[in-house]
Amino acid sequence: MLVKQVIVSIDLETTGLQATKDAIIEIGAVKFGGGIKEVTKGTLINPGRHITSKTTQITGIKDSMVADQPTLDTVLPEYLEFIGDAPIVGHNVKFDLDFLRQRDTRALVSNPVLDTLELASVLLPSAGRYSLGSLLHELGINSPATHRALKDAMATKDLFLALYKLACDLPLDTLREIVNLGKDMEWGGHWAFNEALKLGLKGKTTVSTNTESFETSKPLFANTNSKWSKDSLAEKHSLEPSSSTTSLDLKYLKGFFSAGGLLQRHFDKYEHRLEQVKMMQAVAESLSQQSHLMVEAGTGTGKSLAYLIPAIQWAWDNTTRVVVSTNTINLQDQLVSKDLPTLKHVFEIPFRCALLKGRSNYVCPRRFMNMRRRGPSDTVEVRMIAKLLVWLPKSESGDRTEITLSGAKEKAVWQRISAEDESCTKERCAEEEGVCPFYQAREESESAHVIVVNHALLVADMGSENKVLPEYDYLIVDEAHHLEDATTAGLTFTTGQAEFEHRLKDLSGRHNSLLRQVMAWCDESSIPKKKYETLKDNILLAEDRISDCHLHSEDFFHQIELFLSVQPNNAGNSIYDQRVLIVDERRGPPWAEVEVSWQNLKHTLSPLTDLLVQIIRDLTDLQPHDKTKHGDLDKLRTSLSTTVHSQEKFTTRITELVLQPSEDQIYWIEYSRNRKMLSLHIAPLNVGQLVNQYLWDAKASVVMTSATLTTSGNTTAEQFQYLTRRLDAPSDCDLRVFGSSYDYNKSTKVFIPTDIPEPSNRSGHQAALEKCLVKLCSATKGRTLALFTSYAQMGKTAHAIRPLLEHKSIDVYDQSSSSSRHQLLESFRTSEGAVLLGTRSFWEGVDVPGDALSVLLIVRLPFDVPSDPIARARSTSMQKEGKDPFLDYFVQEAILRFRQGFGRLIRTRSDRGVVVICDSRISSRGYGKQFKASLPLNTSNIKEVPLDTITRECLDWLEPK
Repeated sequence: MLVKQVIVSIDLETTGLQATKDAIIEIGAVKFGGGIKEVTKGTLINPGRHITSKTTQITGIKDSMVADQPTLDTVLPEYLEFIGDAPIVGHNVKFDLDFLRQRDTRALVSNPVLDTLELASVLLPSAGRYSLGSLLHELGINSPATHRALKDAMATKDLFLALYKLACDLPLDTLREIVNLGKDMEWGGHWAFNEALKLGLKGKTTVSTNTESFETSKPLFANTNSKWSKDSLAEKHSLEPSSSTTSLDLKYLKGFFSAGGLLQRHFDKYEHRLEQVKMMQAVAESLSQQSHLMVEAGTGTGKSLAYLIPAIQWAWDNTTRVVVSTNTINLQDQLVSKDLPTLKHVFEIPFRCALLKGRSNYVCPRRFMNMRRRGPSDTVEVRMIAKLLVWLPKSESGDRTEITLSGAKEKAVWQRISAEDESCTKERCAEEEGVCPFYQAREESESAHVIVVNHALLVADMGSENKVLPEYDYLIVDEAHHLEDATTAGLTFTTGQAEFEHRLKDLSGRHNSLLRQVMAWCDESSIPKKKYETLKDNILLAEDRISDCHLHSEDFFHQIELFLSVQPNNAGNSIYDQRVLIVDERRGPPWAEVEVSWQNLKHTLSPLTDLLVQIIRDLTDLQPHDKTKHGDLDKLRTSLSTTVHSQEKFTTRITELVLQPSEDQIYWIEYSRNRKMLSLHIAPLNVGQLVNQYLWDAKASVVMTSATLTTSGNTTAEQFQYLTRRLDAPSDCDLRVFGSSYDYNKSTKVFIPTDIPEPSNRSGHQAALEKCLVKLCSATKGRTLALFTSYAQMGKTAHAIRPLLEHKSIDVYDQSSSSSRHQLLESFRTSEGAVLLGTRSFWEGVDVPGDALSVLLIVRLPFDVPSDPIARARSTSMQKEGKDPFLDYFVQEAILRFRQGFGRLIRTRSDRGVVVICDSRISSRGYGKQFKASLPLNTSNIKEVPLDTITRECLDWLEPK
């Protein structure tokens, strides 16, 4: 793709990421376009300081390579002359410009700036990653990303040209809107889209060349030729259950699992597993008998097929629905993308399945259209609106998982345009903007035999008294050990100053705010003068109230911060967050100031809400002469009603938190040091009663399954006791345990150091841990996953062991880096020798089969932090009931998490590995026996040895002679 103007691509290599502290060590630039012959320029720079081993590892640039090179002051004028007034393109170009402007603040200030990161975010909305190398691979461009300046500048040029071609291929209406979005912003995508629009408009005499003459209100969802059209959806009939039930034929179902059976023919590497057949039979009996079941099935059982096959047959035979709920996206994707599509070929029946997610996962046509009309308030909104303009015409679902949201700011914008607004109805969206993606998914689920949801949506259905999901009587909950936490999270109310004040700004304070839109509609419509004056007066008064609310909001949240500042940071192990449970603290003097400031805000907010309600009533009474104005009026009323609902909920819940606490709720304040954000939270104290009311009691059959549902005990009932109590399971619930199909006694050895200090001895434990990791990983050439319970300890350990192990060509990856979880796991899997350090999210869902993971090191037993607000409130409640909160709550929770962590090691029948537990409490404390007993191997495979001999013992097991 030719560009009509000369452009310069630049790239820098630096000693670090901070322009004010770090230095440039290489510059690369490429001049291209405008009909000229491509010109390149590259120079190593002497930074006048030592280049660290980490920088050398990334770039390959050493001290010796720059010792005789010129300084930046010497070469910068040459590069500024080379660039001249040409537009500058770079990948995250602000990074490069910030470094250059440290030496010359006037450098390149008037040049148009093109950022390929911004362009890619819009033009490739579904890209998994936006690094230079990943985007080149995504587009099939052979230019490598090497972390050398000139080669990366060349690669950036190639990426820009490919992205520019994609921009030129966009419809002119889309280009016009994107250009208009960014015209008043310093946005790195504007120049390229503007040039693409000019090129598209050239010679088109029938199309206006004015970039501002387009309709921002043009719907993306109402195209009669698209899947979003009301007319394009085939009529779907809701399932009507049979009046009587037909029991499942167990003999027939067992045939699926037999040698040479249907599963073996359709699933690669399928193996007959007795535990899987037993679990299938238990699920089938539960459905046929319409009874409840909790079933633990060890790793490798094949749980999903064991419950999907009887569920599908049951739903088909009885013309009914079975809902399957998962906790993680990975499992949900496996069911929807792999297992269920394959089972459609296995079964001879044309069963239907559907994926349904919570409202927040789908874009709301009405809310998105409102944001487009209002216009962006910052470059993040520019990027997000542009991204959706490109994505939605191609989307099959309107589901956010189809696109990549980068960072907290993009996710915050998504929240403002998602379908989470429960006041919205299918009819309203259909009338205004076409088919709503959420209601389209809901309609598809009405006719499905198997509906796959996540725990969050299951909980939302419970919280709305079963109004979210289609009516159903049969439920299978996978990853059921997460149900209590998911229910707690789903029913937690969270708010903060930024969210509250953003809602106020949407009402008033922006050039196209909601109240301004109402006023503009009144000015343009022929309405009676008296009603016009009344509306105008109420709007002006409401705007005054909003200004007062802003002032009182600042004071209220400031008083919360002052209250927080005098509390101990009782999050203990976190360097990021402070979380304070509000209990007796309400009695102290600092809280009295919070109460006063809240009363002031509430007394301003309530009259504002009343005014908005009156404005809605006044608008409802209007009948504009111009019928085309009806649609706009309805949209304004709906938006105002949504705002009123949010404000009423905010007022009710914060009044409860500050003044009228309930004994069955948990209240806490949280401050994120990383994001510098304060938030208020309210969560249910116990969720068992809700689970009982809306699941156990309400459904004909509930099956809960996981690899970890039991803790410790001599009988099955005792082993299930912790979760049956937490989830308030009925006494007649069938309890089953099916062991793993893996032989852990042959595959796994557990070592516990006898001479490592307890974690309470922080310095001693840390020193021993670092020594153990370095020696062990050096001997095993990495291949190690270390699981931490503390981000702070993980970061400290990574910093200490990285130079020692990298010197031996062993890569060290840790969760404190900017890489995503997926990126870390992929790097670990593909590395020739690596160590991966992870915290809580890595205790589950990590699947690294084969030799890449041979050593699992558990740093500490995974106890909850006692001062965590939820843990503290629940343990206090148990204590009041006469129970031992440590043994009956903290230990049991830790055992479940411990067993999940243990399950990361062996992922196939052929895997072999060792587990090292660097927490001596498992041997020195009485409760340690429960942890050991929870492991799926004989005590002879658990060995206590001194630190100095662990390496030899591990190698003897991994590489037997």
